[in-house]
Amino acid sequence: MGSLVAFTGAGLSTAAGIPDYRGPNGVWTKDPSASKLSRVSQYRNDSELRRRLWKDRLTNPLYRAKPTTGHRCLEVLTQTGALKGVITQNVDGLHRLSDGFGYPLIELHGCIHETRCLDCGAIEPMDQALARVAHGELDPTCLHHLDTGHCGGILTSNTVTFGEPVPLHKLEHAQLIIKEAHTLLVLGSTLSVNPAARLVAFALEHGRQVVVVNQGPTRYDNRGVLKIDADCQEFLHTLTSSIPQTVVQAPTRSLSNP
Repeated sequence: MGSLVAFTGAGLSTAAGIPDYRGPNGVWTKDPSASKLSRVSQYRNDSELRRRLWKDRLTNPLYRAKPTTGHRCLEVLTQTGALKGVITQNVDGLHRLSDGFGYPLIELHGCIHETRCLDCGAIEPMDQALARVAHGELDPTCLHHLDTGHCGGILTSNTVTFGEPVPLHKLEHAQLIIKEAHTLLVLGSTLSVNPAARLVAFALEHGRQVVVVNQGPTRYDNRGVLKIDADCQEFLHTLTSSIPQTVVQAPTRSLSNP
């Protein structure tokens, strides 16, 4: 396949116990109303919803999930020099939590392990806000210091929700690394969410090979991609299991997530 850029979706993280959204057993498939919790306008205007979500974060296993075999296989591909970067739709942070993580990473939809103030935009570690909730704060507000004092704005997880755009600079960075690679390897995504999924069309338009590994149909089946109907964990394990250890280099930890 030559040099690779991986584009990862929810299917890469289901092995960590994180449900997908649109699959047969997905969160939104089982309960379409659950998508309302991902609307920024609802979150901003409903203090009771915010209190409920902060309480849930204290016990939600999503915050304790660990990287999967698939995430570790991506590390191996990086160490061989084949993988040039990862673009992810996932907000679980499992790429950055991998011990051998050393590839440029673009988290298109943000990361749950950070908070973002809806007023001043300050980004802080999620652990800080969760510690305040554990000590009795029901709806923690932003403590970022401004010239006028503490901001006091509404805190949420640093993730893109319905009603918010994907930051343009992240999409531009993703396009840049796609153009620098030979192949875009899509792992565990139905390619239903735009504008992220349009990166596949971008890759095809620029003459890049696109390989899509997903169990079940995707929006780009029969549209010029090589489709492999398989579990992405098993696919990555097979892909990397034949790589000699002598080819694997020591990883250099790197995070490129502007």
